[in-house]
Amino acid sequence: RWGRDSKGQWVYGYKLHLLLDLDTGEILAHKIAPTGLTSVTPANRHDGPVGWALVRGIASWEGEKPSLLLGDSAYDAEGLFQAAEEKGLLLLSGHNRRRGKPRGRRRGENLRRLQRGAYRRLYRRRWEVETVFGLLKGSLGLAACLRRVRGLGQPRWGYLEAVSRQVTAVVTAFSFVAQVLAREGLPPTWVARVAA
Repeated sequence: RWGRDSKGQWVYGYKLHLLLDLDTGEILAHKIAPTGLTSVTPANRHDGPVGWALVRGIASWEGEKPSLLLGDSAYDAEGLFQAAEEKGLLLLSGHNRRRGKPRGRRRGENLRRLQRGAYRRLYRRRWEVETVFGLLKGSLGLAACLRRVRGLGQPRWGYLEAVSRQVTAVVTAFSFVAQVLAREGLPPTWVARVAA
């Protein structure tokens, strides 16, 4: 589907949504799309609903939960910050300039956090997530899976769910190798070297 990217350019395609542990490279959850069916959504869907589903999903986990979530500027919404706070999570997202000056208390707090040293260093680790997306889509072949969906014109969710199973297989394999590398003290980005 047609949608706009972060720079306002028109793109035709799909988005992949993941929850990644930055320390181990383990992919914790990827069934967080608003439909509950898949981790792949059309490009014309906003990331906000996925953020809400992510916060709800983490809150329902049993056992140890992450305390900090990093997201891009699509997650810069007062209500989402409030929902995360109510669930005991700290959401740190980029500032969405298109929404203008932060009017809500939590959006303002987020912007101030991004200017502080420790939080700024944490947020800069988002490049690791983007690297994993690049590995999954490039070296591990998920872009080809998504192109198959693109060729349908009007894809049906049933087909998209089948592609999601392929995504799940690749993501699970990546997560396993990343955990093995983490035990050896190597970064998750080395998965590309292992896969090559």
